[in-house]
Amino acid sequence: MANWIWYPGDFEIYHGMRQNFDREERGFFWPAYWHIADCRHHVVFHGKFTPEKETVFRVTAKGEGHVLLKSKAEAPEGFPADQVFYQEKKYRIGEWISCPAKEVRIDVVLGNRTGLPCIYVEGETVFSGKEWTVSDFVQPAVPAGLNGMYENREQDPQEFDYTCEICRPAAEEKINGGILYDFGRELTADTLLHINGAIRPQTVTLCYGESRAEALDTEWCYLKQVLKIPGEEEAEGLKYLTDSPFGRWEDGRCYHTKLRAFRYLFLTAEYGTLEGEASCLITPEALYKYVDFGKRSDFSCSDELVNRIWKVADTTFRLSSGIFFLDGVKRDRWIWSGDAYQSYFINQYLFFDKDICKRTILALRGNDPVTGHINTIVDYSLYWIISLENYYKMSGDLEFIRMIYPKMESLMRYCMEQTDEQGFIYGREGDWIYIDWAEMDKEGTLCAEQMLLAKSYESMAAVRGLLGLDREEFVQKKEQLLCHIRRFFWDEEKGAFIDSYRSGRRNVTRHANIFAVLFGFADVLETRSILEHVLLNEAVPAITTPYFKFYELEVLAGLERFDVVMAAMKSYWGGMLLQGASTFWEEYIPGQPEEEQYGMYGDKFGKSLCHAWGASPIYLLGRYCMGVTSSAVAYETFSVKPRLELFDRFSCYFPVGRGTVWMDWKDGVLDVYTDKEGGVLSAGGRDYALIPGEHVLVNRG
Repeated sequence: MANWIWYPGDFEIYHGMRQNFDREERGFFWPAYWHIADCRHHVVFHGKFTPEKETVFRVTAKGEGHVLLKSKAEAPEGFPADQVFYQEKKYRIGEWISCPAKEVRIDVVLGNRTGLPCIYVEGETVFSGKEWTVSDFVQPAVPAGLNGMYENREQDPQEFDYTCEICRPAAEEKINGGILYDFGRELTADTLLHINGAIRPQTVTLCYGESRAEALDTEWCYLKQVLKIPGEEEAEGLKYLTDSPFGRWEDGRCYHTKLRAFRYLFLTAEYGTLEGEASCLITPEALYKYVDFGKRSDFSCSDELVNRIWKVADTTFRLSSGIFFLDGVKRDRWIWSGDAYQSYFINQYLFFDKDICKRTILALRGNDPVTGHINTIVDYSLYWIISLENYYKMSGDLEFIRMIYPKMESLMRYCMEQTDEQGFIYGREGDWIYIDWAEMDKEGTLCAEQMLLAKSYESMAAVRGLLGLDREEFVQKKEQLLCHIRRFFWDEEKGAFIDSYRSGRRNVTRHANIFAVLFGFADVLETRSILEHVLLNEAVPAITTPYFKFYELEVLAGLERFDVVMAAMKSYWGGMLLQGASTFWEEYIPGQPEEEQYGMYGDKFGKSLCHAWGASPIYLLGRYCMGVTSSAVAYETFSVKPRLELFDRFSCYFPVGRGTVWMDWKDGVLDVYTDKEGGVLSAGGRDYALIPGEHVLVNRG
């Protein structure tokens, strides 16, 4: 079967560029503020075939160029005897080409000024696929890039194929001179605006909202569009005419907007001298666009609040997962490395989709040479490096690791260039030392950043080992760095790692201490001290973002403090539900007045109410409460260790690589079943081998 092919990584880089240009705010676009890589625009594809009989093939392409067919032939007199002679002939792209029954080489020279150069070759024996290579006139030819989504000639890899669904409002309310439409759930959708009546409005104003309050605030709502409506005669010539980057007229009576994220739509119309109920002659629909990742997991239990948390986390994560893992669907609609890093873990317990991981990794990294940190954030470059080791453990995809490794090493060495005499990484002009939205002492080098650097060295050593390369440089760097971290940042009196040693303030926050335990850098005594003096110490400022709640609760679960984990999950994520959340937010501050809860960054509605990092309960429930973990690469072996004491009953299933494990716990009996070999169940103080197709029953004891 033929595939569309392109230069490897360029599909992801091209679509990543488009994604990072897609943010909209109050009538203008806001392209990401960091360097955005672009795909190559001039490449040559190479194929080699030896048909058993004469055949034909055709090349379809996105771009301009030609096909060069080179047929093996008898060499003319004087041609070097140690070389193969080929007769060459050029053909137009799009025409059927006759191919002789002999060894042939095919070059497709292609340029695309503004888009992704890619080709589709169809024929009985000559067709495009993974055997093709591609070159860019700079580097030697490499295996062509492809994926399973583009296998038809009619498709265009420059456009992503979403699943689409028409959604209509679940409720409507006449208010403030217009109509407020509630679609019943948040959507990532184009709006279809149907002009129904004989009387046409002059203008229509659309105010979108993730919340009811936002949609009704016509001054400060984040997404707003004022649409001028053409008259009847003018409308006749508007079919498929692009009106603006924000939408187009499909015909004189249907306006099709760009994709936006919303649950509520407030619509008002002006009819000139007419007044009254005329706005009801306008009917909105939403063309919901999403990637259907299927259902690989589910969870329900005796605690209804936890059940609601799971469902809302599932909805939040699905909305934030499309071509790539995004931060939020309204804002920013960008690909952020730190947000994506957590999404890789959540994906492991919800979709187990390897392709979206690879697309996101490739889009984030861009091309060499490195010109700056990913998203301008030093910690986000380090997360990207660490993510490659994690991706391999999940997938076993060594081919991808081998392909991406040169970019891993170049980014690592770029980071190493900005370390001081102690080996501590620091921010240069234009760099952002982020870690979290929290007050930290960032004078000098920051401890949390050094923890990430040490973990990056560990990941470099692990990946180099996989590829048969020497590991020693990075093993030594990690050990030296950890030694210096203890020497400069560990405060014996406080029993914790401090943010900065340079300032003299000896400030303790949770972040560096969480990393120390999470990455296994803290020893047993340090871990106990951190638990007492930091994690369970209310005097240390609480974390307010789901982003770092993820890491904090993972550490507490790893230390088997499930009492704290479950209480925090129900109070923090349950607190958002009590505030009316239908998806989980970018930030939640318990006790914050309702009129302030949607604000962030000094913007009344600046907070994203559907943010991927809010979906971490999926990971916490699957990985720790149900104890589903991989004990070998790509789940070749896996373990299941449910915490039966947490719930009176539960029923769930989770992906284990290509397989699934099901668990039911009720009336004191645990029933576990899997369709995959290599599983071990730990329950009731014993271990049980999980045999595909057989149930294991364990009584309470």
